[in-house]
Amino acid sequence: MTEFGITEVNDYLADAGWSRTERTWHGAAIWSNGADEVLVPPRDGMGDSAARLRELLDALEHVENRSADEIAREIAYPLVDAAIYQAPASSGPEGFVPLPSGLNALQGIQEMLRTAASDVLAAPRFERGTTHAVSELLGGVQLGTVTAQQIAWAFLVPIQVEADATPVGRQVLLHVFQSAIAVRQALTRPDRNPGTAVGPEFCTALSTLAGEQLTMPFQLGFRWGRGVPSEVPDQVVEFPPGAGEVIQDISRRLQLATARPVAAKASEEPGPAVITGLVEALHDSETGDDRRRVRVRGRLAIGDRRPVTRPVWIRLPDQETYEIALSAHRTHTRLAINGLWTSREKNVRMIADPDGVRIVDEQDLQ
Repeated sequence: MTEFGITEVNDYLADAGWSRTERTWHGAAIWSNGADEVLVPPRDGMGDSAARLRELLDALEHVENRSADEIAREIAYPLVDAAIYQAPASSGPEGFVPLPSGLNALQGIQEMLRTAASDVLAAPRFERGTTHAVSELLGGVQLGTVTAQQIAWAFLVPIQVEADATPVGRQVLLHVFQSAIAVRQALTRPDRNPGTAVGPEFCTALSTLAGEQLTMPFQLGFRWGRGVPSEVPDQVVEFPPGAGEVIQDISRRLQLATARPVAAKASEEPGPAVITGLVEALHDSETGDDRRRVRVRGRLAIGDRRPVTRPVWIRLPDQETYEIALSAHRTHTRLAINGLWTSREKNVRMIADPDGVRIVDEQDLQ
């Protein structure tokens, strides 16, 4: 069992909505959550502490309806976000999966994380280069099995508290979460369109989680580390049988769309521009012309040129527009920005108009 102390237990219970009562039982504190109560030893190092903590985990397992090992991990490691992949086990020894299926799933999850990390870490504030930063982040991700009754792997993404900024690891896993949600919603749409924030590489990686024949149902669960509070709730994204085939078809369509020729050199010329898409990252520096900026992946139209789909860093004019962009990021809604496309040799290529930032009503996209 993962080791942790009484302090970590108290912090976990408080974060999970439990309240410490004034009552005790044989020196142990009584914590309550509605009709449920648990006992917490008064301090570390007591002779029966291990047994009491085991009883505590058993009680929490019943209340939270998840494994004691998973709860113990979250108590001990508050600064990790978790993505959990689950799929039905195949016929064979319990806890085992055919080697090709297992390898394909692992490679698919690594590719999803790599794609999301590449997008997030392309931000201007990462000076060491995207390739190095992506490799460093992926090297910190931990892989572990969750249960023997089905294919189930947990991926722990470390997060570090950063002043006035969402931790990089959190940004990456949020990007995976948002993309998975977009693809799942696309499965029910007639046009099978996941939106402009999802690329073909992500869809290809996601489809591999459906097994070699692309027919197996699967799910991705997301839990956010309690050490950095998240406005996005923990959630499970479920994909039905046969979803893998549809997702792979979506990937092929996106590949064809992105392969269409565009006037690359013409897009370097300045002119009025508008982009509509999802916010991938925000940054607020203390100084500089590009102090407040937002990265949006979506449909970019410059003048009368053919629209293209791409990520763009945009300078925001003031705190009010930054708050609008932040709200769109938190609620996973599309943002529309009107402004000026510039020819300067910097990552921030677009300058938003003072009144050119707004959240898009989803009904406008129907």
